Amino acid sequence: MARRWRASGLWVLMGAVLLLSGCGQSPVGPTDPSQGSGAGGTRQAPPLVTVAPDGTVTYVDAPCDTMKETPGGVLPLPPASVRASAWISGSVGGVVRAGRFAVRIPAGAFPGLAQVTVTMPDSSMMLCDLSISPASANQFKVPVQLVADLSATDMIDASTCTMYWYDPNRVLWKNLVAKTRTSGMLVVTELDHFSKYAAGKAGW
Repeated sequence: MARRWRASGLWVLMGAVLLLSGCGQSPVGPTDPSQGSGAGGTRQAPPLVTVAPDGTVTYVDAPCDTMKETPGGVLPLPPASVRASAWISGSVGGVVRAGRFAVRIPAGAFPGLAQVTVTMPDSSMMLCDLSISPASANQFKVPVQLVADLSATDMIDASTCTMYWYDPNRVLWKNLVAKTRTSGMLVVTELDHFSKYAAGKAGW
């Protein structure tokens, strides 16, 4: 009798553990994007899209601790990088493109004139650094669009991808699925400020 009660208690305990852990997801495993806070959950190292010169698509873990801001100005870019800058009137808007990323700034996004810079540290990796000067312009009154072009021989469409934002304070990536849509080979995200962003596999 005592053994039967112990066995019943064990099953009750196991059921409670499964209920609390989400029935199949480890409590210490990666967070489901639909269960995270904010715009879709957080990620320490989501798989980012990389596109080789021949159009082959692979995925690599996003950098985290190496993404820290560098004091004292902008470092020289490596040979594989791409950068573009333009002076944009906030009342008129404009577009800045660098490699596979483009920033679409609508009229009224910020006051006055500002220099917008789009940088891809590695032209094969779908990661970009967006900046604006003066820094006071980096809080948009109208959402700015970031567009990632995933055109490649191995990619059928961009529906399996999303955009991530790197949070330097928490040293992790945040899934922006709630602000992101896909159209053919494009991943389009609405931004309220510039920072570091990347296109990667959704649902990781």
